Amino acid sequence: MSRNDTRIWLTAPPLLAAIAPLAGCDENATTAPEEPPVQERVVAEAPPGPVPEIIYFQYESRIVSEILVLHEGSVYTLESFQSLLAGELGPDLETRDDLEVLAEILNPRTHEVTNWSNFELCADCGLELTEVVRFGDADGPGTIESTAPRVTWSEQLGYVVASSTSLQIFDADGRFVRRVGREGDGPGEFSRVIDAHVVGGQLVALDNANRAWSIFNLAGEFIERRPYGYSPGPFVPVGGSRVVVVAMDESPELAGLPLHLADIDSGVPTLHFGSGDDAWGSRPYSNNVQGSVASRPGTVWWGAAGSPGIQEWSVDDELLRVVEGELPWFPEVTETVDPTREPPPTLLRSMALDNQERLWMTVRTADPRWREVELERTPEGYRVPPASGHDYLDTRLDIFDLGKQRHVGRYLWDSPYVRLINRGGEPAVSIVEYTEEMVPQVVVYRVDWE
Repeated sequence: MSRNDTRIWLTAPPLLAAIAPLAGCDENATTAPEEPPVQERVVAEAPPGPVPEIIYFQYESRIVSEILVLHEGSVYTLESFQSLLAGELGPDLETRDDLEVLAEILNPRTHEVTNWSNFELCADCGLELTEVVRFGDADGPGTIESTAPRVTWSEQLGYVVASSTSLQIFDADGRFVRRVGREGDGPGEFSRVIDAHVVGGQLVALDNANRAWSIFNLAGEFIERRPYGYSPGPFVPVGGSRVVVVAMDESPELAGLPLHLADIDSGVPTLHFGSGDDAWGSRPYSNNVQGSVASRPGTVWWGAAGSPGIQEWSVDDELLRVVEGELPWFPEVTETVDPTREPPPTLLRSMALDNQERLWMTVRTADPRWREVELERTPEGYRVPPASGHDYLDTRLDIFDLGKQRHVGRYLWDSPYVRLINRGGEPAVSIVEYTEEMVPQVVVYRVDWE
């Protein structure tokens, strides 16, 4: 049954009007109909119970090809329902009492569903990187302090680099401009910055530890601090002063809801949305969710880290698209991995949608040398030593053409510290690289393909 068929709701009278002539008339009669036998009179009577209801019309070339009837909890075709009325309960009776089928009929999907298996995958299609800019000073306030900082771009400021306790501003050519904020708990101070963007003409940072927004003007002067109140995560500007925070909160009322629409003017979410499935919490890495850095206006993609299944939602709480299934290089994580004996699982790291409806997806995957890394044991579990990250994990970027359902190409880095960024509406890649003098620098790349 096609998901694009037209559905029309009717009540019982049209059904009874359609069935009565079929059950009670004789097409070849030349005189008044004789009194039917008692048996025929009994079976022609309507069965007891709820009144049947026509619930669905299926059209083919504007002609009704199938009518479904809901009666006493089962779904029938019109033909089989007439057989039921006539007492002909033969093996050809086509009852449809499957709950999933019934749910689809009564609540038809309005979103697009695609399976990864429908995509034409290309194992040999590579992607090419072109350097756009690199920045980071050997010393002073322009030194890059984090191995994997979040980098965002805006026409007003250039590049904003968010480390844990400060923001660094570099212009479009990579020249250091200023540092904003410092470590602490006071006004204009940070404990653990999780993301920062220019929103509504202001520089806005979200502090994970303090659960608060810190707002600065474009000159770096502190304006105000506003509480957020929920588990913070990276956020995506979606127009005006509105943003969508991508994070799973542990409170019961937000179970399974990874997207949170907030207005910077108040700081408080006005809508929690993205999914009604609270079973996510039972799957490994299901509470670790990732969102898109670039998408269509007013929409956000999100996915759980341990699964290749992703969803696109509008900021009005409407599910628009689902891509599900498995990718050969990204099997869903269904069990907890023992890091002392098994390779690290492949995990979703970031997504972006470009202006040509091509979906970019990065995952962290096991480095071929992962067995050589000796893990450190901590109270929270095993940890990869910071100096060994490149030997334990890699990052893979894949780009998919959603319209043509075609895999455009892939690129693999010998590093776990690769991020996608939104550079003027188009995705780009940021990564920390080291000069010959071991000076860390942020490098932004444009990605090309044939």
